[in-house]
Amino acid sequence: MSTLTVKEYAVKYRLPIYNVVKMAKNGELPTEKRQVDGKDELFIVTDEAPALKTPSQEATVDYKKAYFELKAKYDKLLKQKG
Repeated sequence: MSTLTVKEYAVKYRLPIYNVVKMAKNGELPTEKRQVDGKDELFIVTDEAPALKTPSQEATVDYKKAYFELKAKYDKLLKQKG
């Protein structure tokens, strides 16, 4: 079970620090608090952390097909209007 600081996690996954803190406080990321130099610091537990979606994992869109569907709807609306 390894841990990362909030800043290290943000850099690793290219996220703003604010969003990492927000995700940790909402319970979306497993965390633990430790005392470092007399201050409580938040650490992200990485072995149990959920995998973040990368753009390559998201569904791909066929833009040509979407364009023609949208154009057909637009033409239909123009015929109804005029």
